[in-house]
Amino acid sequence: MASLLVLGSAQVHAVEVDLDVTDILTQSVASYVQQTTIELEKSLKETLYFDAKTVLESLLDEPALTDSTTLKNTDTSIKNVK
Repeated sequence: MASLLVLGSAQVHAVEVDLDVTDILTQSVASYVQQTTIELEKSLKETLYFDAKTVLESLLDEPALTDSTTLKNTDTSIKNVK
């Protein structure tokens, strides 16, 4: 009877160790996934911000050149008419 109690106690202890290892692995994987997600989100935001800024700057620069050129041509043609 005592040997059965010792055997049962050893099995319970082994199950507890397995559960501890599983818990540690689960926490490690969850932490890794969380950190990777944060880094990926940060990287995507930086990339999208840079791309959007570049596109907006190029869009804003083009019409400004076109408008100033148009205004200069218009001013010259108006002076020539007078």
